[in-house]
Amino acid sequence: MVRTLTLSCLFALPTLLNAASGGPDQYGYIWKDSNEPGGPVYNWIDITQTGTLVTGLADDNVVGPVVLATNAPYYWYDIKKVWIGSNGYLVFNNSNIAAPFPFIPTAGATNDYVAGFMTDLSFAGAGNPGQCYLYDDLDSLVVSYINVPFWSVTAPGWTGSNTFQIIMNKQDSTITVQYQAQSGISSSNGPICGIESLTGDIGLMATNGSYPAPGYAIRFYNPAVPLLDVTDAAVEWLTAEGSRGLTLQRNGAPTTLTTFVRNTGNQPLGLVKVRANVFRDFQLLLEDSLTVGPLGPGVAATLTFPNTFTATQGGTHRYVVSIDPVPNELVASNNTFTQELVAYDTTLLALTAQWAGPSDDGIGIGWNGGDGGVGMHILPPYYPCYISGTTIRINSNAGLAGYTMKVYDDDGPNGGPGTLLDSVFVTGAQGTPGDHVHPLANPFVLNDGTLWVEWYMQGQNVNIAQDVVAPASLRAYEVLGGVWAEYRDQDIADFHLGLRIEQLPVFDAGCTGFFGLVDGLQVSQPVNVRTWVKNFGNQPITGFPVSYRFANEPAVTQNYTGAPIPPGDSVLFLFNTPFLPETTASGAFCAWTGWPNDSDAQNDTACVSIDVIAGLAERALPSLVLQPNPAADQAVLEGLDGTATELAVFDLAGHRVQGQAVAPGAQRLVLDVRTLAAGTYQVLVTTPKGVRHGKLVVVR
Repeated sequence: MVRTLTLSCLFALPTLLNAASGGPDQYGYIWKDSNEPGGPVYNWIDITQTGTLVTGLADDNVVGPVVLATNAPYYWYDIKKVWIGSNGYLVFNNSNIAAPFPFIPTAGATNDYVAGFMTDLSFAGAGNPGQCYLYDDLDSLVVSYINVPFWSVTAPGWTGSNTFQIIMNKQDSTITVQYQAQSGISSSNGPICGIESLTGDIGLMATNGSYPAPGYAIRFYNPAVPLLDVTDAAVEWLTAEGSRGLTLQRNGAPTTLTTFVRNTGNQPLGLVKVRANVFRDFQLLLEDSLTVGPLGPGVAATLTFPNTFTATQGGTHRYVVSIDPVPNELVASNNTFTQELVAYDTTLLALTAQWAGPSDDGIGIGWNGGDGGVGMHILPPYYPCYISGTTIRINSNAGLAGYTMKVYDDDGPNGGPGTLLDSVFVTGAQGTPGDHVHPLANPFVLNDGTLWVEWYMQGQNVNIAQDVVAPASLRAYEVLGGVWAEYRDQDIADFHLGLRIEQLPVFDAGCTGFFGLVDGLQVSQPVNVRTWVKNFGNQPITGFPVSYRFANEPAVTQNYTGAPIPPGDSVLFLFNTPFLPETTASGAFCAWTGWPNDSDAQNDTACVSIDVIAGLAERALPSLVLQPNPAADQAVLEGLDGTATELAVFDLAGHRVQGQAVAPGAQRLVLDVRTLAAGTYQVLVTTPKGVRHGKLVVVR
C-alpha cells in the first residue's frame, strides 16, 4: 500500500525479457536466466502438498522468523533465520520493505535479502486468492507465492495475479527464482529481482521493472573463489537479541549493559576493542569498554560491560556500542549499534508512555484512501498501572476525518497484538492538529506485560505526527487490513502515539511522631497532644480518624477534617482533648490513624515511652472563659491570675493560626478574631502550672 505525503507512486510499464546474464558483484556473484546458454532450466517445484502454508501475510508485512533445518550459505556468511515478505522477498533480519522499493544494492534501511518479484503485492482484501507456501529440508529452502495479486487503491484492494518461487540451494549455494504465471501491472516501482548482502552496498540486481513470461527462471551463482577477502566486525544487538527500545525507571534498578558482537567476514579477527556509552541528549553519562578476540569467521561473543547504568533523569537516552576501527575492514557502518532507552519518573501520579520525543517532522503520514493505520508497542514503566487513555499528536487533518484509537493485549502470536482491550472512535472535531489525550471507554489495570496502541484512519487527509530525531525505538508499526507489520521507516521514525498511565489510587495515612513528647519525658501536668500525620499514599486525604492512648488507658479519637493533605506531605494535628496524668505509670504513649482499608498498616502508629506522675496537679487547671462566644470581632479572656506567658490559637486541624506573648501580671486579655475564618478554634494559654485551654467559635 502507498502512504500519502511521504511516499509517491511510481508506475512501471512491462519490459520484455531476453536472454541475459550479469555480474559479478563485488563479492563475485553472477546471474543467468533460462534464456541464456548454460543458464538454469525452468523446473517448477510444487510444494503446495508437501510444504507449510504461511499465514499472517497481508499488505506490506513480514512473517517469521522461520528457523532453517540447516544453514543456507549466502555471500560470505550463513543464514539461519528467514522472514517472508508479503511484497515478494525473503529477508534475513526482521525488516519490512515497502514502496518505493530500493534498487539493489542500496546501503542503509533494509539490507540482507533476496528479492524474487519485489513490488507492491498484497494478500489483503475481500476474496484475495494469494497464498504462500514454505518447504525446508537439509538440501534446500523453497518459498512459493501462489496467485498473489498487486495492491490496488480501488476495491477490493487487489488486482492481477503472480505465481513465482524462490529456491535457496544449501548444497551448491545457488539462488533460483522461477516464474510460473503473471498478469497485471504494479502500481508501484519494480518488480525487482536481485540479492543484497548484509553490508547493503554489495549486491546484484538482475531485473527491475520487467514482467517475466511463464516458464522463466533466474539463477544467482555464489563464486567458488570470492573476489573479496572480507574483514568485518559487527555489533549485532544490545541488551537482548532483536534489540528495540527499552523502558527504565528514573532512579530505578541499575541496568546491565550487554552487547553481542560477531566476526561477519571471512577472515580471522585479532583483538577488538568494544566501547559502550550512554548519552542523554548530547551529555555523556557513562562510558565503558572491553576487549574481545581473537574471533574466527562467523564466531560471535556476548559481552557484559563492568559498569551498570542508572537513569537519574527522565527522558530519552541513547545506549551506543561501537567497535574501534579494524584494519582493512570492508564495512564500518555495522560497527555501531544504538538502542533507545526511555526513563520515566514513576513517582508521578500520571505520565505519558511513548517512544517519540518532543519533536516531529512537520509532515506526518496518512494512508492513501484513508483506510490504514499505525501502531506502537508500549512497555509500561511499572506495575500495576492504571491505563486511562491513549495519547496522540495529529499533524494535520484537512479533511476533518475521524479515527479510531485501539489498545491490544500482548497475547497475540510471539507477543504481538492480540485481544482488543479498548476501542474509541474520535470525531474529526476532536482530532484537530495538536496533542490529544483520548480517554478509554473502559480504563483498566495492567499487572504485567506490554500493550499495543493503534491509530486507524476513518477518512482521508488526516496525518499522525512522527518523530524522526534519533534514536528510534524500532517499535513502530503500520496496520493495514487489520494486520500489523513493522513500519517501513521504523529505523528512523517513531509515531507520536502512546498511553496515559496512572498509578493505582493508594490511600495510606500514618502518624510519624509528636510535637513536645519524647522518649523518657516525665509528665505531671495536662498535655495538649500534637502528632505529625503524614500522607504516605498518592491521593490527597482528609476526613479520617486519629487517635492517641497512654498505656492501657481508653483511647481518645478525633477526626481530621482539615484541608486535604497532599501526597507525601505532613500536618501537625492537635487533639481537642488534652492528656491528663491521672495514674502514675510508665509506658508507651501512641498516636495512630484509622483510614479504612489503609494500604500499609505498618506505618500507621508512632509511639514514645514516657513516665507519668500523678498527684502533682491534683486539680486540673480551670478552663478559659471567653466572652462573647461565639465572637465576630473580638473575645475577652477573663480570670487570668497574672502568671500567663503566652496565648495561642489553633484550628481543628492542629495548625497554629494566631499567637501572642502575654504581659506579666495580666488578669485579662482581648483576642482580635477579625482575621480568622468562621469556625471552631482551640485557645491555649501557657502558665507555669500548665496549659489552660478553651474553645472559641468565630462567626461571620
